[in-house]
Amino acid sequence: MGVEYKMEDSKREEKPPPSVVLKNIIARSPWLYPLMRAIFSTPGLTIEELKDAMGLKMDVIKRGVWWLKKYGLIEEKEGKLYIAQRFSKPIEELSLNTCSLGDAMILLLDEVYIVYAIRERRIEYWSIPAKYCREILRYENMVGSSYTVRDIAHILNVDESTVKRVQLLLNLIRRCRFHQAS
Repeated sequence: MGVEYKMEDSKREEKPPPSVVLKNIIARSPWLYPLMRAIFSTPGLTIEELKDAMGLKMDVIKRGVWWLKKYGLIEEKEGKLYIAQRFSKPIEELSLNTCSLGDAMILLLDEVYIVYAIRERRIEYWSIPAKYCREILRYENMVGSSYTVRDIAHILNVDESTVKRVQLLLNLIRRCRFHQAS
């Protein structure tokens, strides 16, 4: 014989704020961020217009739009795509931590940089902890010069391919208008 617990209305689990929901979605499915950003930047796009604007394959667009609708991030009205009202402000705030370059886009999501590129009409992405960038910049500032890949791998205790990505990220950040890695 089990005991049943009744929850009072005030003790029910509250929904997390939209900003937390948005960050969780991006952390779970980073490839969706460029799509939601494009819809946010140019509201009222049709799926075809979104495909042309982003240079992606239609199957990538359709799958992304399906997921964004499922998560409640976007709405479709008369065949046009819009960011759901409750997510407008959080996406706008994330845009402050986004740098768009011609060939790449960088998002600083809490303590992780996510680098995006559209290659062969698909979204590619990879991530690097922000602490790696800060650590390398700190060492470079102390000695006044750059380190070799092998030196950085030793300092960070990571493999050389990760170091090459950190160096690429730092070069991209230097091209951006924001310099939050320093």
